[in-house]
Formats: sequence, structure tokens, C-alpha cells
Amino acid sequence: MKKSELLNTVYEIAKKCADKLSYEVVDVEYQEGSKHDLLSIFIYKDNGIDLDDCSFMSRDVEQKLDELNLIEKPYYLEVSSPGLDRPLKTKDDYRRNLGKEVEIKLFAPLNGIKNYEGILENYNDESVYILNEEDTIDIPIKSISLMRQLIKF
Repeated sequence: MKKSELLNTVYEIAKKCADKLSYEVVDVEYQEGSKHDLLSIFIYKDNGIDLDDCSFMSRDVEQKLDELNLIEKPYYLEVSSPGLDRPLKTKDDYRRNLGKEVEIKLFAPLNGIKNYEGILENYNDESVYILNEEDTIDIPIKSISLMRQLIKF
């Protein structure tokens, strides 16, 4: 099975399990290793993910994966929250981060500026809108090289 097919199949399995448990699947990753591969599933819920959430999801997904015997090599299954520093790539990522402070790095300067910080106010198919001090800035999605939640210490 091709890696892309495996990721799509695992995503569908994880989504069904997540829906039952009231979680949202953020991403699925698969990395090949020399002895063991690593299958990572990232889940989200509004009030945060804890160890019990990861355990419930892991057991449910693992049972389905074992039944289907999709992965031939030995592998580890890892279920976790996406983490605050994860890049925001999809409309669902944008939705989950509305009203939060983000940092955006662009491929090329926009209005002479290549890095922006502000509150994610809105988004559509072409742009994200951030409130930077007093102005709302329209940033084309195709111009964004990296966008993530801004973490201040």
C-alpha cells in the first residue's frame, strides 16, 4: 500500500473513532524507521487533550488497525494533541485558532514586511485576516510560508 493511501485509510479510521469520542482529527503522519515505523495521530477538542483522551483514542484506533492488518512492519502508534507550535495549514486549523494571536512568515514581503504578528480575525479560501495593532491585514494564503500560534513566555 502506498504511503498516501495508508495515510488516507488511517485518517478515515481515526476520524470515525474521534467522532465517537467527540474529538477532531487534526493530522495523521507516518514515518518509516529502521526497526519500527511511527504512526502519529493528532487530535483536538476545545477544552484540551489529556492523557486519558490519548489513551481512549489509541485503544480504539489500534483495535481497528489490528483487525485490518494495514501495516506490515512493526510500528508504534502515537496519539497526542497537535501542540501549540504546530504550523496552521488548513481551514480547520484557522477555525480552531480564530481570536488567537498568530505569527506569519511570508515567502516574499507584503507591503514591505515579511513577518507579521496579530490576532487571527477571519479567513476565507484565499486569505487570512489578522488584526495587527489597529489595522486588519489581508494576507493571501498562497503567500504564507509558515503560520502558527504565537507563543509568548
